Amino acid sequence: MAQHTPERLDALIPGVLQRMGERHGALFDIQRDWTRLVGRRLAAHTKPSSLRRGVLTVHADGPGDGFALSYRKPELLERLRKALPGSVEEILIRPGGIQR
Repeated sequence: MAQHTPERLDALIPGVLQRMGERHGALFDIQRDWTRLVGRRLAAHTKPSSLRRGVLTVHADGPGDGFALSYRKPELLERLRKALPGSVEEILIRPGGIQR
């Protein structure tokens, strides 16, 4: 049986942070720039919550907010594709559930 040499925690952290950035960096960028992307009023009532396999899931406070976002979906997709090539191919709008 082979013995495993333990690694120091401080040696592991940079690699973990890099992998998190690679996996979640695009979502972090979208969340950071959300107000600029959709405007202050819509950003106050919507929240990008996940990005998986090119699908950005956005939660909306109410039906009107979801409708307003869906109306702007083609423009938003174009902006996201330019800003983050290969990251967002579709936007899925979900009702309610915004935790602030």
